[in-house]
Amino acid sequence: MRSYLACIVGLSALAFNVSASRYCVEDWACAGVTEVDKQHKVWLSNERSYPITMTLLVTTQNLQDAVGTKGDFEITKVVPGNQKIPVLSLQQADPNSRWRYHYSFDWSVGDMHAEHDDSYRYLAPFEQGKQFNVIQGYNGGFTHHGSERYALDFGMPVGTPVHAAREGVVVDTAEHNDLGGGSEEYSQYANYVIILHDDGTTGEYFHLMYQGVEVDIGQYVQAGDLLGYSGNTGFSTVPHLHFAVYRARPKGDFQSIPIQFAEGQKVDS
Repeated sequence: MRSYLACIVGLSALAFNVSASRYCVEDWACAGVTEVDKQHKVWLSNERSYPITMTLLVTTQNLQDAVGTKGDFEITKVVPGNQKIPVLSLQQADPNSRWRYHYSFDWSVGDMHAEHDDSYRYLAPFEQGKQFNVIQGYNGGFTHHGSERYALDFGMPVGTPVHAAREGVVVDTAEHNDLGGGSEEYSQYANYVIILHDDGTTGEYFHLMYQGVEVDIGQYVQAGDLLGYSGNTGFSTVPHLHFAVYRARPKGDFQSIPIQFAEGQKVDS
C-alpha cells in the first residue's frame, strides 16, 4: 500500500504580515495557511479528481481558534476531488506577544468512510485460466499483519500479465523503478497500479516490473482488463504480485479488507 509522508511548515512573527503559505505532496495533497483580516485560515486541498483522506496537525504558540481553544489541533477530513476546504481559523491570543505555528499532514488515497461491498466477488488478479500459488496469505507472518492483514502475495515470474480483479478508475501508477530488496528501505522503489472502486475502496497491485504498467491515470478499467506485468520491485524478496483491497484511515494509514473471489477462481488463500 502506498504511504504518503507528512510535510511540515512553520511560521512565526510579531505581526500579521506573512503572505499565504502552501505545501503540496505528489502534486495531489496540499495544505496551507492564508492570512485574512488578522486570521490564519488553515485549509486542505485535493489537486486531483479522486478523494483522499487527510490528517492535519497544527501546533501553535499564542494562537487560538474561534472558541478560545489553544495548543495543538488534529483534524482529519475526507477531501473530495479537486476541492479546497477550510478546516481551522486561528487568531492571536495576546496581540502583544509573538505567535507561531507549525503544520504537518499525512494522507492516503480513498475515503475513510467507505463501506466495502462485501457481496462483490473478485476475479483473480491474473489471466483467467492460469493459476499461481499464494506464497503469503491472510495473516502471513512476514509482512501480512496489522493494516496488511488481508493482503495476498502471488508468486509469479517477472513479466507475468496482471489483470484487474475489479472495475474502477486508475488513480495512481508508478513504473520508473528498477530496484528491489528484502528490507523496508526498498519500499519506495515499488512499481504499482492503484484502482479506486465504486464503493470508495482501492485495489492495489504492487511490485510490478520496470516499465511494466499498461494503463493511464484517469482510465476506467473493467474487471479482467490488463493492468501491467508483475515484477520484483520495492520491498520484495522474490518475484511476486502483492494484491489487496484497502480502506483509507486517518494519519496516512490504511486498512486491508477481506474479500471473496468469484466461483471457479483458482485462488488459494
